[in-house]
Amino acid sequence: MTKLKFAVIGCGRISYKGIEGILNNNQEAILIATCDPIEEKALEKKNQYIKDLGEDVEINIYKDYKEMIEKEDIDVVYIATESGYHPEIAIYCMNKGKHVICEKPMALSTNDADKMIECSRKNNVKLSISHQNRFNGPIQKLRKEVEKGSFNRIINGTARILWNRNMGYYHQAPWRGTWKLDGGTLMNQCIHNIDLLQWMLGGEVDTVYAQCDTFLRDIEAEDFGAIII
Repeated sequence: MTKLKFAVIGCGRISYKGIEGILNNNQEAILIATCDPIEEKALEKKNQYIKDLGEDVEINIYKDYKEMIEKEDIDVVYIATESGYHPEIAIYCMNKGKHVICEKPMALSTNDADKMIECSRKNNVKLSISHQNRFNGPIQKLRKEVEKGSFNRIINGTARILWNRNMGYYHQAPWRGTWKLDGGTLMNQCIHNIDLLQWMLGGEVDTVYAQCDTFLRDIEAEDFGAIII
């Protein structure tokens, strides 16, 4: 069987979650390249993959993702960079004919998200966003009941996220808690439940009302928010 050849762009904290997915499907997928502006991070993820795979395979490392896309024979790109860079990188890769798996949030504006979707369609490539909570056991069961019509007409859904993000979390990287690259609590954390509500309830979004503020953390973006869709 010909294996799908993966490359990773962005080798920070979350990136190995995607690499584990490649490892768990090693009969069908293989990592061939890692990329990060900090070369040591790309090398670290390469070495960890080889160690966990248990065999020596050739994996090239890069600092420039465009150079990597031009040089490597890649089928799928996994993007795990700062959120604000997702659209630019995804669109470049899709225009080069690569399928893309992108960490959430896919973009920090609806305009950029629409551009990514249009680029995927134009180039006939797949674009997948890492909303992994859809695959949790209870969520899968709930979705099946919704599809069966067990709840008749659903007119309302509520989701709460009470996650702690202390300053240690924000100090992990300078982009965290910024509007430009992080997007704030609603975009970076609450996007999981926003996605689940939309998936369960369906339909198009007509209006959005939101309130947010920064109460507890010394960051630029909000650390608390409430939204009605």
